[in-house]
Amino acid sequence: MSRPFAVIGFTVFFTIALLFKFPSGVTVSALIVFSVALVVALLNKSLRDNRVVPVSAASAILACVLLLTNINFLYIPAISHKGKTCDISAVLTSEPEFEYGNCYYIAKVTQIDSENVDLKIRLVFSDVPDAEPYDIVNGKFTFYIPGETNEVSLSSNISSGIFIAAYPNEDGYEITTVPESDKPFGKKIIDIRTKIKDSVYRVLPNEYGALAVALLIGDKSGLSAETLNNFNFIGISHIICVSGYHLSLWTLVVYELLRKSKVGIRLSSFICIFPVILFMFISGMTYSVIRAGIMTVIYLASNVVLRKRDPLNSLGFALMLIAVFNPFAMGSASLQLSAMATAGIIIYSENLSPKIYDRINGINNSIIRRFIKSVVSVLSVTVAATAFTLPVSLSLYNRFNFMVFAANMIAVPSSGICMVLCAVGAFIGCFTTKIINIPAYSGGVLSKFLIEFSDKLSELRFLSFNTESDETAIIIISLFLICVFSLLLAYFDKSFPRLTCLICSVVFVGLILIFSLSDKCLTKVRIVDCGNGTSVVLSKGNECIVIGCGGTEFLGSYNLCNAVYSTGNNLNAIIYPEPDEKSSGYLSDILNEYCPDEIYCRTLSSEILPLVKEIPVNSFDGTYGFLNFEIVSESISGKSFSFIKNNDISLLVLFDPFDDFSAIPEQYKNSDVIITRNDYPAGIENIDCRMTVINAENSRGLILQNELTDKGLFCAATAGCSDIIIKADDGNISSYRED
Repeated sequence: MSRPFAVIGFTVFFTIALLFKFPSGVTVSALIVFSVALVVALLNKSLRDNRVVPVSAASAILACVLLLTNINFLYIPAISHKGKTCDISAVLTSEPEFEYGNCYYIAKVTQIDSENVDLKIRLVFSDVPDAEPYDIVNGKFTFYIPGETNEVSLSSNISSGIFIAAYPNEDGYEITTVPESDKPFGKKIIDIRTKIKDSVYRVLPNEYGALAVALLIGDKSGLSAETLNNFNFIGISHIICVSGYHLSLWTLVVYELLRKSKVGIRLSSFICIFPVILFMFISGMTYSVIRAGIMTVIYLASNVVLRKRDPLNSLGFALMLIAVFNPFAMGSASLQLSAMATAGIIIYSENLSPKIYDRINGINNSIIRRFIKSVVSVLSVTVAATAFTLPVSLSLYNRFNFMVFAANMIAVPSSGICMVLCAVGAFIGCFTTKIINIPAYSGGVLSKFLIEFSDKLSELRFLSFNTESDETAIIIISLFLICVFSLLLAYFDKSFPRLTCLICSVVFVGLILIFSLSDKCLTKVRIVDCGNGTSVVLSKGNECIVIGCGGTEFLGSYNLCNAVYSTGNNLNAIIYPEPDEKSSGYLSDILNEYCPDEIYCRTLSSEILPLVKEIPVNSFDGTYGFLNFEIVSESISGKSFSFIKNNDISLLVLFDPFDDFSAIPEQYKNSDVIITRNDYPAGIENIDCRMTVINAENSRGLILQNELTDKGLFCAATAGCSDIIIKADDGNISSYRED
């Protein structure tokens, strides 16, 4: 077995990644199956001699044991604190992060109710505490599970080792300042990050500097939501997620400087190990960085000891090492994307790259040859990485953007040059501001280019195609079956790799187009899980309208912004009656991320006015038409509603709970779908509607849902259980709850 660590590492990686979201009972069943498989493999001589099958089975057993051990001894004890209010003592171990109007810290809890513990936690403050990293916070806090109502957020927190969070109760909390001399090494790393940010912002005090900081240390906090969305949309967000690309670039810079200084290969490689480790700490020790750092250290160490290296073995070893320390990391989307992209690039480099470059080397003109080689290199690497990350990216985002190939051809080399220039400029800026900092300003020009480049490309919406979860499964299964069939043919000495690639490409593009074009013809209504409030996203074709943007759910704003993003469209309009929490509480958040073409309301609050800028503001009351929807908004006895209709569906959205349905005008009563919040009007059971949806918090929503179901109505409540999605096509309506 020539690649033992590749077999072990990838088996552990895939086993945990697949079992990550299932109940522990499924992991126990898998453990039994793999144990039986190991026994069978050991008893069968041919399988035993081959070694791959028994090693894979043993690795899968190891993965199950690691996962079950961490679930039972770390995860379950941590979440057992849910809902409790306790006196805690915790050490703040991170810089503060700001989101949804709150301040977040990662902390290490050392005591709960005077009992010694060792628990990683997220602390949430409504105000900014007067604290520095590694200061101590004491007080009475209430525990909750972060992201409990949002599967993506919950998985992200678990994979990061954050199982529980807490917020201070009304009694408040106390901060104990720890002297700098008593703070650990982690504080020095945070100070270095802060100095890097300050030195960059000193010469680039705007979003161009924020992009430079993101490229250097992966801190994206200074980037606007619009820029982040644009980078995600066109598929270049990886350039601001520090990983192997950044690490290898800095390693190459240091290595080349040492070699230019006449330092030997072995000594240069040995010296480079230390900056790699330092960079891992400075960039936050994310899993993608740890994976890249381990592989880079192995690469450099092989130069020192003059041993042959194998990239796939190194990748497998890195994954195995991460899994041993934190098996939940295998469920991290960033690690999954990073690992699969790296595997794709390695396989491409070993099998296809030499053949492609052999043909390019046949070109006589050196300038044309170098140009074609650089273009083909970036494009081929992008295709290889995209192909291998496809199952993960489609399952996460249900979207594919064909612009990713062209975007990466421009963004990857530009971001590399920008990163180096900004680093040099920041270094100069640390010592003097009296000279013209040419590297910093040049890096700023490239930062500006990347931001404006992403903004322009994101407007090309026709190259982005959406799919749903079921459609994603069909695409992945189809491609998988084609590859399996190709492997079977290769086993019988009838290999057609080019034909297989062609068929896979045609099937992928064809299915994406078919699903996306059919989806564009439908009317989609997403009732956002936002607690007690109204947040509805309508979309059809390239049109997207938000009806109400309010709620009381902690993650309601996040859910609403994701709902708009999932349509893949520009936001055409926001419609809400009053500037209150229940109908427009998330307006500032959505305006920070999206710029709607129009706003329909009665009045704007003073806090919102600076965000509106030049957006046209129209009256809420009246009738207004859009490309795919006709909307009527009115008020009766101080209670507001909107009636939406097109050829596919009719909706009645009640912003305020109506006591009696008889107050609603007759022409709006028999809507296909009635959406209400926190309660339902008396007499609704006598209305001929096809579905009722209630936006209400947790248990209340479920109680109301059961009450209406008992009255004979088809009813669904968000109730902290995720968004409800309705699809309609020429009167045919289907609904489901988002997974």
